[in-house]
Amino acid sequence: MRPQALQIRHLLLRKPDPSFGYANTSVPDDPTWSLVSTAEFVLFDQPRGLEVLGDSPRLYPNQFQVLPVIHEAPIYVPSLNKLFVTQSGPPGNLSNLVIDLNEENPTPRAFTTDPPVYQPSGGVLHENMIYWAVQGNNDSLPGGLVQRPGIVRVDPATYKAEWLCNNYYGFFFGGLSDLTVGPDGDIWFTDSGTVHASNEPVIRSLTADSLILDYAYGLKLAPAANQLALATYRFRPSTGEVSIADNTLQHPHGITFSRDGKTLYIADSGLETVGSVSSTDGFYHYPISINFTSTNNRNIFAFDVTHTETGAYISNKRNIYQSLEGAPDGLEVAANGYLIVASGSTNGVDILTATGQQIARIQTTHPVEDIAFAGPDSKTMYLSGIGGISRVDWGLAGPDPNSYYA
Repeated sequence: MRPQALQIRHLLLRKPDPSFGYANTSVPDDPTWSLVSTAEFVLFDQPRGLEVLGDSPRLYPNQFQVLPVIHEAPIYVPSLNKLFVTQSGPPGNLSNLVIDLNEENPTPRAFTTDPPVYQPSGGVLHENMIYWAVQGNNDSLPGGLVQRPGIVRVDPATYKAEWLCNNYYGFFFGGLSDLTVGPDGDIWFTDSGTVHASNEPVIRSLTADSLILDYAYGLKLAPAANQLALATYRFRPSTGEVSIADNTLQHPHGITFSRDGKTLYIADSGLETVGSVSSTDGFYHYPISINFTSTNNRNIFAFDVTHTETGAYISNKRNIYQSLEGAPDGLEVAANGYLIVASGSTNGVDILTATGQQIARIQTTHPVEDIAFAGPDSKTMYLSGIGGISRVDWGLAGPDPNSYYA
């Protein structure tokens, strides 16, 4: 479906609530617009969009049955032909999911790393090892486990886990959202453990003129409220150095490099708000509520990357994209350099050029927090989120995860 509602002759009506989907925009004088709400693929740039879809695109909504909690960090391991997905819930859960794609009817199965890792929320495959950004901050886990947020490396063949970093010179992070590995092996990660809230116990943000709820602290899972501003960091495994890279975003989230390593993309989902709720009944089985402040950021920023012998630094921040709905979450870069964006708490995935022009959109049946290319030709993409994991077969190929930088 190619939408025509952007023509100014049409009267457009749309609620400001970011959870109100783009496809639900009301265009009373264009009866064809209703087709957009049921379309699985929406094209904004027809020639390039058709190339992305290929000859026979197909969406498999909710291919795998999963719990109604957040599923993130889908990571495909080609050597095993398995897909690993994190599962943030129910509270206290220490298991995640692995899907063996060698099976005729693949089924998600729970696994637990050794030692257990609580609430990883983002990650990548690097040199055939899984690197997780860990959000979980908890003093009361099963077995007496105490955990702070940080970076963990996992062997996907044995499930052995090794902590690489969990503090900034003694200050613990609020909760990592995502990470990526640069051309020099340094790990760049976003610390976004709290989000904007109201009518809750709060602390003052150092990165935005707003009040912030630390929900791990508010739920009495962590010993203290956030100790650091929300920010993006660079961790150098060869020396153990942690340095701040940027603290200008409201809520840094997804992060990835361009294939030439010269551009760093960071998603800012500042419009998301979190508060505690008294019940876990309903669609999202976790004792927090996810709300929105429509006027906060829902953008992707690009930075130039300068590489030096002592590490890279970023500059020339620029706003390249504002989400059609929800807030940008997980980011992936295709083999050809296109940027793929999970729309977070809403049911879509956006396909952009490297400079942020909208090419196409996938619309599925559950919120999409993160995405991953998979398969022998990398022309399959998995979409993971709250209560669902969907699959897309199309014409856009992903890069070799073990040979990412072109």
